[in-house]
Amino acid sequence: MSRKTENSLPSVTDSAAFFIDFDGTLVEIAPRPHLVEVGPEVLDLLRGLSARLNGAVAILTGRPLATVDGFLSPLTLPAGAEHGAVRRDAEGMVHRDFEADAMTKVGEALQVLADEHGELELERKESSVALHYRQKPELGEIAREAVYKAIEGKPDFHVMDGKMVLEVKVEGLDKGLALEAFMSETPFAGRVPIMIGDDVTDEYAFAAANKAGGISIKIGEGETIAQYRTDRAGFMNWAKAFADAGR
Repeated sequence: MSRKTENSLPSVTDSAAFFIDFDGTLVEIAPRPHLVEVGPEVLDLLRGLSARLNGAVAILTGRPLATVDGFLSPLTLPAGAEHGAVRRDAEGMVHRDFEADAMTKVGEALQVLADEHGELELERKESSVALHYRQKPELGEIAREAVYKAIEGKPDFHVMDGKMVLEVKVEGLDKGLALEAFMSETPFAGRVPIMIGDDVTDEYAFAAANKAGGISIKIGEGETIAQYRTDRAGFMNWAKAFADAGR
């Protein structure tokens, strides 16, 4: 469990580097992934943080890079997309380290199930496949059986069981490794990492931030190794106060 309460979010300084999850953290989770709404307050917050921290702000998300860029346009931030498998550094260079062919076959197998059940939504990315069952939670077990069947004989693949979503990804690629990679580069190097997220996939990045002597903040309920806990509104208000203080 986290060790702090929502009333004790920490003070931070200009030596910080922010790493922020997208769904459930920057934006509210929507019934379907494409229906999330990015309000002007989100873009204003990211601009303010980036300006105060000389660009040391990165998005860490399970979303594809192009999707995040579309939602956050006109901003183009450093990002660890697809749980870090696709990473764009502060210079704009994109790094990829995975084989896509086997993942494509998993997606094709799960597409059959998604076509049979219209309430299921299959999200296919470069390095992973996510099967969402938020529209009909009772399909969760059927979805789970299909996902594990699709990865049989593929020891490098594993399943992340998130909030009404099962995501197949490549072993050894996660948000924690993405955070560590950013921390070795300008403008993040030498700063104190602050990771904010809401889901199980963020635990890897919480661990990396903790190990580096940084700060980890969990949004919402659930078991976590994060040091602090709050809700989305609490995070937004806290981060906005920090960004505004630097203007």
